[in-house]
Amino acid sequence: MYTLEEIKNQLGLKSEKKSIVFPEGESEIIQSVAKTLVDEKLGLPILLFKSSKEVPSEIKNNSSIKTICLDEFDTKEFEEEFVKLRKGKATIEVAHQVMQLPNYIGAMLVKLNQADCMLSGLNNTTADTIRPALQIIGTKPGYNIASSIFVMSKGNENYIFTDCALNIKPTSEQLVEITQMAVDFAKALNVKNVEAALLSYSTNGSGKGEDVDRVHQAVEILKSKEKDYVCEGEIQFDAAFDKKTRDKKFKNCSLLKQTPDIFVFPDINAGNIGYKIAQRMGGFEAIGPFVLGLNQPVNDLSRGATFVDVLNTAIMTLYLSY
Repeated sequence: MYTLEEIKNQLGLKSEKKSIVFPEGESEIIQSVAKTLVDEKLGLPILLFKSSKEVPSEIKNNSSIKTICLDEFDTKEFEEEFVKLRKGKATIEVAHQVMQLPNYIGAMLVKLNQADCMLSGLNNTTADTIRPALQIIGTKPGYNIASSIFVMSKGNENYIFTDCALNIKPTSEQLVEITQMAVDFAKALNVKNVEAALLSYSTNGSGKGEDVDRVHQAVEILKSKEKDYVCEGEIQFDAAFDKKTRDKKFKNCSLLKQTPDIFVFPDINAGNIGYKIAQRMGGFEAIGPFVLGLNQPVNDLSRGATFVDVLNTAIMTLYLSY
């Protein structure tokens, strides 16, 4: 799996730079990240401000940082496009209201190819960031949902945890989509011979119940598809994580690596708790979350994100836009 430093180096070598819109341009962290992206030739930042009075002179005077001030911005084209996209679900009056919100402007910039990707969430909830993306940018063909992943990193260990942030209790069919999105993400990061474990409190029928059936059915659907990766489940975390334990608890398991690349959690409770345990007790760095399944990249920040968190997420968001 590519490291963040390798991804950063790849971005620096790109002759054509991608643009990333930050709807929270008033944030000092965002402004610092924008300057870093420009200084290190990683991407072209677009900062949104509610008022032209909010734009600091050092941003205003930086010709490589584009700014859009909503108090000076004509939203008519965006409002008309929003009404078309919503297909009768929004009036022009509703469109006018939502186009006063920076996240909606940002999502529309991406939709209309005036920006390549978007990053928000320092001062907004996940719903405030993702809702405009779903309404305007939409999900990729073949997918009915978006999902999220964290890259859990410690030394030479890198794992993908999904879905820890978006889908509360996914159906079997949704777990299939979540797995496939995570596999595509792993391949984009140069993971070879991808393996995914679909987690449960049961290993290969050792436990019973509706939640076990939901995961088991997802695995059956995945195994029936033609694919170039390995998936297995339902399986408990200890058996998935360690091959010796797996060999005892799950005979003829198709997972061959010591530890699989992807851990698919059965619901948001397990995923959210799981990544935080790995982060706090296991000493893993949680990079993300990254939103998967959208037509163009939009990512959500934690409201407690630091400069380094935002910069790393911006780098990954730009990388995914190529």
